[in-house]
Amino acid sequence: MRNFLQLFFMLGLFMATSLDLSAQVALTGSVSYTNGTFTYSSGNTSPYRVCPNVPISLSPGSATSACAGRGGVARAFYVAGSTGGGDQVEITPAQPGNIVRTNVPGYYRFCVRCNNGDMIESAPIFFTPSSRTEEGEACSSAILPVELTSFKGNDVEAGIVLDWTTDSEVNNEGFEVEFSLDARSFETIAFVSGNGTTNETQNYSYTHKTNRPGSLYYRLKQMDFDGAYEYSDVIEVMREKNNNGNIVIFPNPAHEAFTITVSNPDRLNSSVKVTDLLGKVVFEASFQADEAPDFFEKEISSLTQQMYIVTTRIGTEITSHQVANMN
Repeated sequence: MRNFLQLFFMLGLFMATSLDLSAQVALTGSVSYTNGTFTYSSGNTSPYRVCPNVPISLSPGSATSACAGRGGVARAFYVAGSTGGGDQVEITPAQPGNIVRTNVPGYYRFCVRCNNGDMIESAPIFFTPSSRTEEGEACSSAILPVELTSFKGNDVEAGIVLDWTTDSEVNNEGFEVEFSLDARSFETIAFVSGNGTTNETQNYSYTHKTNRPGSLYYRLKQMDFDGAYEYSDVIEVMREKNNNGNIVIFPNPAHEAFTITVSNPDRLNSSVKVTDLLGKVVFEASFQADEAPDFFEKEISSLTQQMYIVTTRIGTEITSHQVANMN
């Protein structure tokens, strides 16, 4: 594949199409450090110095403008190569923000193929990994990891609201929110996207919709775009026991979804069934004695009817509840 792409760029760009050297599409690159974001222009003769693995955001000019009078844009793409030349390949920068990384001396170029066959390229923009930034600051002081300054949880009617704050972020893809009942075995319950690289304070929030009482434990798994990750400290949030009985349905009336919780500490035969008013089963689960969970929780979403019937059985006790859908 690499040889094919090399052949495509060495032959296809210059033989099958017409390379318009009189017009160029713009290209800039920006790199963010703890002391600010710096923008670099294409056409530089010597590579700009950037710290290894720091994301570079590529920002091209308008492909539509580049193909004005040429029948419109057929397609636009980036190419990358080494400063030695002759080995450029097409790349697809990672989203968001057209992010690339420099690990070896390299250049980037933006190309636009017009419908009349013209190929218009930007001037190349060169970068090289360095122990110091282009501004001369040591990489060890210019780059800080994601700095988590607070992480807390609050018990509310809808569940547990988790809030956390970062003072700075570098290469932050996002956070996996993990939940546990014993502070040892965790499961992932959500992913919250990060803000890449930024020096500004960022606030995050996630609501774990649950009515499970007792001590609940949470931690964050902060993940970089390159696959590296780091765990936060574990926090404990106490959820008060609901006094509405063994079966709780919330919210009711519902808007987008409702959650059923069933407390069954004796682990008796039990079942849960949700139907609409026509008798169509939306959800159904049953458990044998001793195999039943002591606490069962299920969210019912994608509501399309105005009313639902929730029928539960714990041992020989059967109850029915109506849930109104306000959508």
